[in-house]
Order: sequence, then C-alpha cells, then structure tokens
Amino acid sequence: MKMFKFLKKIFGYPEPYRDTAEILAERQALDEQICIASMPTPKIVEIPFITKSLDELLWSLRSYDGYTRQRTLEHLKDCYDQTLFPALLFRLSDYVEINRNLAAQHIQRWSQHPEFSQLCLSYFLEIAAVQQRVRTVPDIENLLLNEVAKNQEYLQRILISEQGQLPRVLLAYIKRYQWIESQQLLELCKNAKDQLVRKFWLAHIIKNESEQTLVFELKHSKFREVKYHLFDVLYQRQILNSEDVIELWHSRFLSVMDYAYFVLRQQKFDFQEYFNQHPIELLNSQQAKIRAYQWILFKGDQAQFFKIISKIETQQITNALVLYAVKQKFIQFDQYLSYLQSTQQKLLPYQFFKAKIYSGTQPTLDDLVQYIQLLKENISLEQRLSLTQNYDLWDQVYWFVTQEPYIQSEREQQNFDYEVKCRLQFLHYETYPPRWTVGQKGEMKQHLPLFVQKYPEIFEEMGVKKVLEKYLS
Repeated sequence: MKMFKFLKKIFGYPEPYRDTAEILAERQALDEQICIASMPTPKIVEIPFITKSLDELLWSLRSYDGYTRQRTLEHLKDCYDQTLFPALLFRLSDYVEINRNLAAQHIQRWSQHPEFSQLCLSYFLEIAAVQQRVRTVPDIENLLLNEVAKNQEYLQRILISEQGQLPRVLLAYIKRYQWIESQQLLELCKNAKDQLVRKFWLAHIIKNESEQTLVFELKHSKFREVKYHLFDVLYQRQILNSEDVIELWHSRFLSVMDYAYFVLRQQKFDFQEYFNQHPIELLNSQQAKIRAYQWILFKGDQAQFFKIISKIETQQITNALVLYAVKQKFIQFDQYLSYLQSTQQKLLPYQFFKAKIYSGTQPTLDDLVQYIQLLKENISLEQRLSLTQNYDLWDQVYWFVTQEPYIQSEREQQNFDYEVKCRLQFLHYETYPPRWTVGQKGEMKQHLPLFVQKYPEIFEEMGVKKVLEKYLS
C-alpha cells in the first residue's frame, strides 16, 4: 500500500482515471510544440546598401563598427557628391588601416575631377584638422595642401576680407609652408580685416622698422588697436612730442583719445588755455563731436557740455554722447531725462534701461513711476519688476502691489507669483518698518489686504504681521 502511494506521487493517477478529452488536448499541444521546434530559424535580413540614402550612408561612416565603415566606403567608391568630401577627410584618421587607405584612394581619384580644387578651399579647416590627429596619411595631406597653395587669389582674399578662425589658421600655414612671399604677406596682413592677422604685421614693424615709419603708421592707420599699440610703444620709447599727442587727443577712437588725455596730464598740459584758444563757436559738427568726448574726459562744466552738443547736426550722435556722459558719471540720470524732454524726444525703453544701468543710481519709487510714464512704448511686466530687483524688501512689496494690475496673461501671472515668492521669502527678517511716503501708505492700506490673502506663506509670519498691523493701523 505504501509503495502504491509512493508511485502515485511520482506518476500521478493512471490514465483511466483522467478525462479522455483532456488527454487528447494535451497530446495535440505537445505535437504542435515539437513541430515548431523542428522548423528552421529564420535569418534576419539586413537592408542592402543600395536602398539607403546618401545621408544614411554618411551616418554609417561614423559607425562604431569598423567593418560597417569599410563596406560603406567600398559602396561609395564611385560617389563624388560634395557632402561626402568632409566625411572622407574625417576617415583619413580612421583607427582601422584599411579604412584610412580606402578614404585616401577615394580622395586620390577625386583629385582628377575639376571641382577638387574648390572643395579643398571650402573645407580647408577640416584639412588643417587632419594634421592634428594621431593617425594620418601624409601623401594625401600633401596633395590637399598643395591644392590649396595653388590658389593665390583665394589666399589673398581670405586674409584681407575674412575674420575669425579661417584667416588665422590660413596665416599659420602660409608662414609654415611659405605659400606667399614674405613682403607681400606683410602687406596683406597690414590691411587684413581680422585683428590677429594684422597683429603679425604690427609685431614685425615694431621689431624691424624705424621710429619714423612707426610714427607714420600711427598717424595714418585706420585700425583702432594698431593706433593704440603703436601709441603705447612710441610713448614708452619717448618718441612723441606734444603736437603728436594733441593730434591723437583728437582721434575718433575713444581708447586712443583717453590714452592721449592721460599723457597730456602727465606732461602738465594746460587744457583750459587750449580750450580758450579754440572756442566752441568756431567748431564745426565733427569738431564738436570730438570736443564733447574731450569735455567728458576733462570733466568740464556741464552747461558747456550741452552747449557743445548743440553744435552737432545729427540727433543720433548727440543722444549717444549724452548716454556716454551718463556712463562716465559726468551727468546724472535725471539730467539725461531732462535733456530728452528739452529736445522734445520720447524716451525709448532701451535708452531708459541703459541710462539707469550706466548711472548706477537707485531712483525712488515715485521717480520710477514718473520715468515709466515718460516712455514712448510700453514695457513688459518682467521689465517693470526688474526695476526694483535690488531695492529694500518693503519697497519691493509696494512695487509688487502696484504693478499687479499690469498682469495680462496666465504666463505673466505665473512669473509674477514666482518673483513674489522668490524675492519676498526673507521679508520676516526685515528689522525696520517700511519707509513709505504718505501717498504710498494710502495706496497700501487700500490694496495690500487683498495681496496678503494671495500670499499667506509670506505675510502670515508673526514679525511681518506685527509690522503691517502697527504701520497701517
């Protein structure tokens, strides 16, 4: 009996005790599994290269799999689309040697095509980058660089008319491989648009040319940094006389003018005597512009300054001068606004914000309200709130309350809520009560209670509540 129970645990009940339909269903399922298992595993079919676009093939050239890059290069061996050219330059430094050779062979074949020269010029920076890499193909690099060197017109045009990385890298290669004769190169660099390219010529003449040549270039150069640097060199060498410095004091470049003003002060120059000898009444519009800048540096009489700028014919230049006077702390912010009113000009937002930043002053809240009313155009809510960014926290409370009616959208409401919570979160640390005027106090009594309800996390602090209850009672 015990043996029967043991066998039953292992093999289950005998077949006669099980349902016939259940047994048939089990056997059918088993047969299906055996049939599926015996079927061959299907192969994953890869998309052939012939169906891929050129953009997809270019991406394949950047694959991590070297074999994929190899097959792509082999597939594109007869392709001469210009977008492929920089990709081939990149593959010249492939860490798989066969891929470097395939790219080199393709470029070698491409060199027989008429557009090859222009491609080398268009992708010169990429060609220069190839030489900075660990793995290179020297023969192909020489082929590419020689093709660039052939086009003298291109070299000269880039040096003279371009700015940025291209002319600077090109100058380095011209010097290294002597693609242009040295005297011609110096002449090109002298007139170059890029400052660092001009620096090559400037360093050469300072080291090799006579003092007379340097003085001539100082007086006739049209570039600010050339004038300033030569001025500094000649001043240190004590070459310039007073007439030279006075001439530079009339430069159209402010940095040169400022340096000349410094030198004249060192020489104890009599500025007042000079101004008396050249009165404002005799100045034309251009001379008045120069005198206005000199007067700001000299910190002369402010009334005389406004008399000088009245001689200038162009309103835009005059406005720039007055704004520069604010920046130099020669006149105050309110004087700038008074000037605009006296000349019947509307205050533009950019003028207002620039003048406020330049002045470094902090207008009162009432002044801010008046200034905003002078603006020709409306300013955004964000600009309004930014006006009191660094003000006393109680002043900011007043400003938020009075500016709330200008909210016009859900986004502005969200920004407003964020600014309130961010800027007023430490209001309870304020030791002293607000310093609002009588008029401001009346406004706050009227509008603050509703504002407090909207931001209870700020105004329910015990210290804040006590101050407001006592101050507004």
